[in-house]
Amino acid sequence: MDEPIDERQQEELRRAAEMYRPLARAAKRARSNGQWLAIFGGLSLAWGAITSDAVSLVMGAVVTATGVIEMRQGRRLAAADPEAPRRLCRNELVLGAALALYAVLKLTVWRETGAELKSQVGAANLQELGIDIESMYDSMNQLIYATVLAVTLLYQGGMARYFLKQRETLERYRDEVAEWAREIVQTMDR
Repeated sequence: MDEPIDERQQEELRRAAEMYRPLARAAKRARSNGQWLAIFGGLSLAWGAITSDAVSLVMGAVVTATGVIEMRQGRRLAAADPEAPRRLCRNELVLGAALALYAVLKLTVWRETGAELKSQVGAANLQELGIDIESMYDSMNQLIYATVLAVTLLYQGGMARYFLKQRETLERYRDEVAEWAREIVQTMDR
């Protein structure tokens, strides 16, 4: 029969749980974020397949892959893998770079114009009302992709920084908590 743990061991377990809490939170965030990325990436892939849009297929593949990687690295972070924070950071930076490149290309090289919309709506009626549909479309397009660029830089950059900061927490946890206590705390988190 196993003996009950003593006060010193109880204190070690409490300390292990306290030190592990931010890592568990970061791991959960990584897994959740990865799931959403995989879902949106899958939807982009489906849209690209339906519309035969190569850009949607490529972006869908990138977003799906980064989502799957994020889920895997989230599990590794929960297991206190010392490489997980750096890999999560790199994953966010790769996704951010891909989304930023897409937004910049949509603002420059792949820029869409409102000419087709103008022809569909009927320019004569709109001109009488003083509405320049082509100009409005171009402005909205710029606003949308500039917003995508800004949000990407802030969100993916912030997530990369957040995951990289977990490296210090993880190192302290691995250095200061006995392996037996880490195993128990991490098993309880699964």
